[in-house]
Amino acid sequence: MAAILSGCISEDTEPSEKMPADEIAVNASQLNNGSDVISVATTISPLAGLISLIGGDNVEIATIIPPGAEPHTYEPTPSQMKEITNADIYIMNGAGLEFWMEKALLVNEDMLVVDSSEGVEMLSEEGGNADPHIWLSLQNAAIQVDNICNGLIQVDSANRDYYLRNRDALLEEMKALDREFSQTFAAKENKTFIVFHPAWSYLARDYGLVQVPIMEEEKEPGPQYLASLIDMAKKNDITTIFVDPQFNPKSAEVIAREMNATIVVLDPLAEDYLQNMRRTGEEISKSLK
Repeated sequence: MAAILSGCISEDTEPSEKMPADEIAVNASQLNNGSDVISVATTISPLAGLISLIGGDNVEIATIIPPGAEPHTYEPTPSQMKEITNADIYIMNGAGLEFWMEKALLVNEDMLVVDSSEGVEMLSEEGGNADPHIWLSLQNAAIQVDNICNGLIQVDSANRDYYLRNRDALLEEMKALDREFSQTFAAKENKTFIVFHPAWSYLARDYGLVQVPIMEEEKEPGPQYLASLIDMAKKNDITTIFVDPQFNPKSAEVIAREMNATIVVLDPLAEDYLQNMRRTGEEISKSLK
Protein backbone atom coordinates (compact mmCIF):
# COMPACT_ATOMS: atom_id res chain seq x y z
CA MET A 1 0.00 0.00 0.00
CA ALA A 2 2.86 2.39 0.82
CA ALA A 3 4.40 1.56 -2.53
CA ILE A 4 1.18 2.40 -4.34
CA LEU A 5 0.84 5.72 -2.50
CA SER A 6 4.40 6.50 -3.53
CA GLY A 7 3.17 6.43 -7.11
CA CYS A 8 4.94 3.24 -8.09
CA ILE A 9 4.85 2.17 -11.71
CA SER A 10 5.43 -1.09 -13.52
CA GLU A 11 9.01 -2.23 -13.71
CA ASP A 12 9.05 -1.96 -17.49
CA THR A 13 7.59 1.56 -17.48
CA GLU A 14 9.89 4.57 -17.40
CA PRO A 15 9.08 7.25 -14.77
CA SER A 16 7.08 10.09 -16.28
CA GLU A 17 6.79 13.76 -15.46
CA LYS A 18 4.11 14.39 -12.83
CA MET A 19 1.15 16.68 -13.44
CA PRO A 20 -1.50 17.99 -11.03
CA ALA A 21 -4.79 16.11 -10.90
CA ASP A 22 -6.74 19.00 -12.41
CA GLU A 23 -4.63 18.56 -15.57
CA ILE A 24 -4.79 14.78 -15.70
CA ALA A 25 -7.88 14.42 -17.88
CA VAL A 26 -6.43 16.27 -20.87
CA ASN A 27 -7.57 15.66 -24.42
CA ALA A 28 -6.50 12.11 -25.13
CA SER A 29 -7.17 12.14 -28.87
CA GLN A 30 -3.48 12.66 -29.59
CA LEU A 31 -2.73 9.41 -27.73
CA ASN A 32 -5.68 7.38 -28.89
CA ASN A 33 -3.92 5.72 -31.82
CA GLY A 34 -7.25 5.37 -33.59
CA SER A 35 -8.88 3.19 -30.92
CA ASP A 36 -12.51 3.68 -29.94
CA VAL A 37 -13.62 5.31 -26.71
CA ILE A 38 -14.00 2.75 -23.94
CA SER A 39 -17.48 2.33 -22.50
CA VAL A 40 -17.08 2.02 -18.72
CA ALA A 41 -19.86 1.27 -16.24
CA THR A 42 -19.29 1.77 -12.53
CA THR A 43 -21.30 1.79 -9.35
CA ILE A 44 -20.80 5.11 -7.55
CA SER A 45 -19.79 8.67 -8.39
CA PRO A 46 -16.44 8.68 -6.51
CA LEU A 47 -15.28 5.74 -8.63
CA ALA A 48 -16.51 7.52 -11.75
CA GLY A 49 -14.40 10.53 -10.75
CA LEU A 50 -11.29 8.41 -10.33
CA ILE A 51 -11.92 6.57 -13.61
CA SER A 52 -12.27 9.90 -15.40
CA LEU A 53 -8.96 11.18 -14.02
CA ILE A 54 -7.16 8.04 -15.21
CA GLY A 55 -9.02 7.50 -18.48
CA GLY A 56 -9.49 11.11 -19.61
CA ASP A 57 -11.18 11.44 -23.00
CA ASN A 58 -10.59 7.76 -23.72
CA VAL A 59 -13.49 6.71 -21.50
CA GLU A 60 -17.24 7.21 -21.49
CA ILE A 61 -18.64 6.47 -18.03
CA ALA A 62 -22.09 5.33 -16.93
CA THR A 63 -22.66 5.55 -13.15
CA ILE A 64 -25.30 3.16 -11.85
CA ILE A 65 -26.21 4.64 -8.45
CA PRO A 66 -27.63 8.16 -8.96
CA PRO A 67 -26.93 11.13 -6.65
CA GLY A 68 -28.99 11.00 -3.48
CA ALA A 69 -29.67 7.26 -3.64
CA GLU A 70 -28.70 4.96 -0.79
CA PRO A 71 -26.05 2.57 -2.20
CA HIS A 72 -26.61 -0.17 0.40
CA THR A 73 -30.07 -0.94 -0.96
CA TYR A 74 -30.12 0.46 -4.53
CA GLU A 75 -30.62 -1.97 -7.42
CA PRO A 76 -30.12 -1.03 -11.10
CA THR A 77 -33.20 -0.20 -13.13
CA PRO A 78 -33.94 -1.97 -16.45
CA SER A 79 -32.56 1.02 -18.37
CA GLN A 80 -29.36 0.87 -16.33
CA MET A 81 -29.08 -2.83 -17.02
CA LYS A 82 -29.13 -1.85 -20.70
CA GLU A 83 -26.23 0.55 -20.08
CA ILE A 84 -24.32 -2.31 -18.46
CA THR A 85 -25.06 -4.41 -21.55
CA ASN A 86 -23.24 -1.86 -23.71
CA ALA A 87 -20.19 -1.54 -21.46
CA ASP A 88 -16.74 -2.79 -22.39
CA ILE A 89 -15.72 -2.93 -18.74
CA TYR A 90 -17.48 -2.75 -15.37
CA ILE A 91 -15.42 -1.31 -12.52
CA MET A 92 -17.09 -2.32 -9.28
CA ASN A 93 -16.37 -1.03 -5.80
CA GLY A 94 -16.45 -4.50 -4.30
CA ALA A 95 -16.60 -5.21 -0.56
CA GLY A 96 -20.20 -6.40 -0.98
CA LEU A 97 -21.62 -3.10 -2.28
CA GLU A 98 -22.78 -4.62 -5.58
CA PHE A 99 -25.03 -7.32 -4.12
CA TRP A 100 -26.86 -7.38 -7.47
CA MET A 101 -23.74 -8.03 -9.60
CA GLU A 102 -24.57 -11.61 -10.61
CA LYS A 103 -27.79 -10.38 -12.19
CA ALA A 104 -25.86 -7.72 -14.11
CA LEU A 105 -23.35 -10.27 -15.42
CA LEU A 106 -26.19 -12.30 -16.90
CA VAL A 107 -26.91 -9.28 -19.10
CA ASN A 108 -23.39 -9.05 -20.53
CA GLU A 109 -21.29 -12.17 -20.06
CA ASP A 110 -18.42 -10.86 -22.23
CA MET A 111 -17.86 -7.71 -20.18
CA LEU A 112 -14.61 -7.44 -18.22
CA VAL A 113 -15.35 -6.91 -14.52
CA VAL A 114 -12.72 -5.26 -12.33
CA ASP A 115 -13.10 -5.49 -8.55
CA SER A 116 -11.39 -2.33 -7.34
CA SER A 117 -11.36 -3.62 -3.75
CA GLU A 118 -8.85 -6.37 -4.57
CA GLY A 119 -5.92 -5.96 -2.18
CA VAL A 120 -7.77 -3.70 0.28
CA GLU A 121 -7.73 -4.71 3.95
CA MET A 122 -11.39 -4.68 4.98
CA LEU A 123 -13.01 -3.52 8.18
CA SER A 124 -16.24 -5.12 9.42
CA GLU A 125 -19.54 -3.40 10.04
CA GLU A 126 -21.85 -4.40 12.88
CA GLY A 127 -23.18 -7.81 11.93
CA GLY A 128 -19.86 -9.00 10.54
CA ASN A 129 -20.19 -7.90 6.91
CA ALA A 130 -17.36 -6.05 5.21
CA ASP A 131 -17.62 -2.28 5.44
CA PRO A 132 -18.04 -1.26 1.78
CA HIS A 133 -16.97 2.40 2.19
CA ILE A 134 -13.42 1.59 1.17
CA TRP A 135 -12.94 4.62 -1.10
CA LEU A 136 -13.20 6.95 1.92
CA SER A 137 -9.58 6.18 2.75
CA LEU A 138 -6.85 7.71 0.64
CA GLN A 139 -4.75 4.61 1.25
CA ASN A 140 -7.53 2.28 0.07
CA ALA A 141 -8.34 4.52 -2.88
CA ALA A 142 -4.70 4.32 -4.00
CA ILE A 143 -5.15 0.55 -4.33
CA GLN A 144 -8.42 1.09 -6.18
CA VAL A 145 -6.72 3.53 -8.57
CA ASP A 146 -4.09 0.92 -9.41
CA ASN A 147 -6.79 -1.70 -10.05
CA ILE A 148 -8.75 0.71 -12.24
CA CYS A 149 -5.66 1.54 -14.28
CA ASN A 150 -4.85 -2.14 -14.82
CA GLY A 151 -8.42 -2.76 -15.99
CA LEU A 152 -8.32 0.08 -18.52
CA ILE A 153 -5.00 -1.20 -19.85
CA GLN A 154 -6.48 -4.67 -20.22
CA VAL A 155 -9.21 -3.39 -22.57
CA ASP A 156 -7.11 -0.69 -24.25
CA SER A 157 -3.44 -1.65 -24.22
CA ALA A 158 -2.66 0.83 -27.02
CA ASN A 159 -3.00 3.68 -24.52
CA ARG A 160 -1.15 1.97 -21.68
CA ASP A 161 1.41 4.77 -21.22
CA TYR A 162 -1.32 7.41 -21.07
CA TYR A 163 -3.20 5.57 -18.32
CA LEU A 164 -0.01 4.93 -16.36
CA ARG A 165 0.98 8.59 -16.51
CA ASN A 166 -2.44 9.72 -15.33
CA ARG A 167 -2.42 7.11 -12.57
CA ASP A 168 0.98 8.22 -11.32
CA ALA A 169 -0.03 11.89 -11.21
CA LEU A 170 -3.20 11.05 -9.29
CA LEU A 171 -1.35 8.84 -6.80
CA GLU A 172 1.15 11.63 -6.19
CA GLU A 173 -1.63 14.02 -5.19
CA MET A 174 -3.26 11.40 -3.00
CA LYS A 175 0.05 10.70 -1.29
CA ALA A 176 0.52 14.40 -0.52
CA LEU A 177 -2.98 14.73 0.94
CA ASP A 178 -2.53 11.56 3.02
CA ARG A 179 0.70 12.97 4.44
CA GLU A 180 -1.05 16.25 5.25
CA PHE A 181 -3.88 14.44 7.06
CA SER A 182 -1.41 12.34 9.06
CA GLN A 183 0.31 15.46 10.35
CA THR A 184 -2.93 17.33 11.05
CA PHE A 185 -4.67 14.58 13.01
CA ALA A 186 -1.53 13.54 14.91
CA ALA A 187 -1.51 17.02 16.47
CA LYS A 188 -5.08 16.72 17.81
CA GLU A 189 -5.59 15.76 21.45
CA ASN A 190 -9.24 14.81 21.02
CA LYS A 191 -9.70 12.11 18.36
CA THR A 192 -13.48 11.51 18.60
CA PHE A 193 -16.08 12.73 16.11
CA ILE A 194 -19.81 11.98 15.83
CA VAL A 195 -21.50 10.93 12.59
CA PHE A 196 -25.06 10.00 11.76
CA HIS A 197 -24.12 7.12 9.46
CA PRO A 198 -20.75 5.39 10.02
CA ALA A 199 -19.31 5.90 6.54
CA TRP A 200 -15.87 7.13 7.65
CA SER A 201 -14.49 4.07 9.45
CA TYR A 202 -11.54 3.65 7.08
CA LEU A 203 -10.54 7.30 7.35
CA ALA A 204 -10.74 7.04 11.15
CA ARG A 205 -8.57 3.91 11.06
CA ASP A 206 -5.90 5.58 8.92
CA TYR A 207 -5.37 8.49 11.32
CA GLY A 208 -6.13 7.01 14.73
CA LEU A 209 -9.53 8.68 15.08
CA VAL A 210 -12.68 7.39 16.80
CA GLN A 211 -15.90 7.56 14.78
CA VAL A 212 -19.05 7.43 16.94
CA PRO A 213 -22.24 6.73 14.93
CA ILE A 214 -25.76 7.81 15.82
CA MET A 215 -27.30 4.96 13.83
CA GLU A 216 -27.33 1.51 15.41
CA GLU A 217 -26.92 -1.27 12.84
CA GLU A 218 -28.34 0.94 10.06
CA LYS A 219 -31.38 1.79 12.23
CA GLU A 220 -32.57 4.81 14.18
CA PRO A 221 -31.10 4.77 17.71
CA GLY A 222 -33.11 4.03 20.85
CA PRO A 223 -33.56 6.57 23.66
CA GLN A 224 -31.02 4.91 25.97
CA TYR A 225 -28.32 5.01 23.32
CA LEU A 226 -29.16 8.62 22.46
CA ALA A 227 -28.86 9.62 26.12
CA SER A 228 -25.44 7.97 26.45
CA LEU A 229 -24.30 9.59 23.21
CA ILE A 230 -25.34 13.06 24.36
CA ASP A 231 -23.57 12.51 27.68
CA MET A 232 -20.40 11.40 25.93
CA ALA A 233 -20.49 14.40 23.60
CA LYS A 234 -20.84 16.86 26.47
CA LYS A 235 -17.98 15.26 28.43
CA ASN A 236 -15.71 15.43 25.37
CA ASP A 237 -16.82 18.92 24.32
CA ILE A 238 -18.00 17.68 20.91
CA THR A 239 -20.03 20.37 19.16
CA THR A 240 -20.32 19.02 15.60
CA ILE A 241 -22.38 16.19 14.11
CA PHE A 242 -21.60 15.00 10.58
CA VAL A 243 -24.46 13.78 8.40
CA ASP A 244 -24.74 12.20 4.93
CA PRO A 245 -27.12 13.80 2.42
CA GLN A 246 -28.40 10.29 1.61
CA PHE A 247 -30.06 9.89 5.04
CA ASN A 248 -32.82 11.69 6.94
CA PRO A 249 -30.94 13.12 9.95
CA LYS A 250 -33.85 13.53 12.39
CA SER A 251 -31.97 11.86 15.24
CA ALA A 252 -28.94 14.00 14.52
CA GLU A 253 -31.06 17.13 14.80
CA VAL A 254 -32.42 15.99 18.18
CA ILE A 255 -28.93 15.38 19.52
CA ALA A 256 -27.64 18.61 18.03
CA ARG A 257 -30.26 20.60 19.94
CA GLU A 258 -29.38 18.83 23.20
CA MET A 259 -25.66 19.41 22.62
CA ASN A 260 -26.02 22.90 21.18
CA ALA A 261 -24.07 21.44 18.28
CA THR A 262 -23.73 22.28 14.60
CA ILE A 263 -24.74 19.85 11.84
CA VAL A 264 -22.24 19.60 8.97
CA VAL A 265 -22.96 17.68 5.77
CA LEU A 266 -20.22 15.41 4.43
CA ASP A 267 -21.04 13.56 1.23
CA PRO A 268 -19.34 10.16 0.92
CA LEU A 269 -20.59 9.90 -2.68
CA ALA A 270 -19.26 13.17 -4.11
CA GLU A 271 -17.74 12.72 -7.56
CA ASP A 272 -14.79 15.12 -7.20
CA TYR A 273 -12.79 12.72 -5.07
CA LEU A 274 -9.73 14.77 -4.11
CA GLN A 275 -11.69 17.95 -3.41
CA ASN A 276 -14.23 16.04 -1.33
CA MET A 277 -11.60 14.20 0.70
CA ARG A 278 -9.74 17.44 1.37
CA ARG A 279 -12.93 19.14 2.58
CA THR A 280 -13.80 16.11 4.72
CA GLY A 281 -10.39 16.18 6.41
CA GLU A 282 -10.63 19.90 7.03
CA GLU A 283 -14.14 19.70 8.52
CA ILE A 284 -13.34 16.78 10.81
CA SER A 285 -10.11 18.47 11.87
CA LYS A 286 -11.98 21.67 12.76
CA SER A 287 -14.41 19.69 14.91
CA LEU A 288 -11.64 18.18 17.05
CA LYS A 289 -10.51 20.25 20.02
